[in-house]
Amino acid sequence: MPAPIVSRALLRYPRAMTAVAAPPPSSRLVALPSGEGLRVEALFAAEPRARFAPHWHPEWSVGAILEGHCEFTCDGEALVAHAGELVLMAPYMLHTAGVSRRSFRMVMLYVPHGWVAARLGWPADSRGALRGKVLPDAELAEALAVAATAGDGAGIAHLVERILRAQTGPERMPLQPPAPDARVAEICALLAEEDACRIDPAALARRMGVSREHFQRAFREAVGMTPAHYARHARIGRAKALLREGVAPKDVAAECGFADQAHFSRWFRRCFGVAPGRYRVAA
Repeated sequence: MPAPIVSRALLRYPRAMTAVAAPPPSSRLVALPSGEGLRVEALFAAEPRARFAPHWHPEWSVGAILEGHCEFTCDGEALVAHAGELVLMAPYMLHTAGVSRRSFRMVMLYVPHGWVAARLGWPADSRGALRGKVLPDAELAEALAVAATAGDGAGIAHLVERILRAQTGPERMPLQPPAPDARVAEICALLAEEDACRIDPAALARRMGVSREHFQRAFREAVGMTPAHYARHARIGRAKALLREGVAPKDVAAECGFADQAHFSRWFRRCFGVAPGRYRVAA
């Protein structure tokens, strides 16, 4: 990991946290100054004891811990980020997390890969290798939180580009690592379609002529989660897009194949730390 831009002594002083008023536990969409209608999603979390189920995002995740700490596992690596530190994750990195029990505040930005690739000069289907997933820099954490809270697209763009330019190396990596089994890759592609919430992974296994046990084992080895969890993740992704369009949570639950609104709300909170209703209002 690169040397911290500021000293550890500065990180022990909570200046970065006092400069930012506590945001609501919701999200907002902020336009990036690209002229192409691209937007970054800013998610504000302030719920202690939250636990996040294994999931990933198709965007870059750039976050700032403002209070408390977050213990998370990303690509099999166990990490801890404290107040005054940045969290960085590349698209499609499988991760799960739990936050401090007494108090917690953070802001997480989800930045479109296409925008990042254009700014950093990468091919659209590749990315730079991350040098580290936790960066101690209280000044950058504060600046990122201030820009996100203010909805300052230009400020967010400047900071995200600065952070990722410094924290990615020259080595190029595929945006999505290829699945070792072509049959698994085909199913992943089907689940990524807009109507993926209707797909039954077990039925796909039968259709492709393999046993359910063999399919589940191969899928988990390739993707890092069970087919059922992957399908649920696809439903959540589709649900998130519908909520952004203003669709009511109860209708989203029905459209995306959840048993009921309570079931949908429970899984949505486990992935994003905010209730679907609050997310819809903020978006």
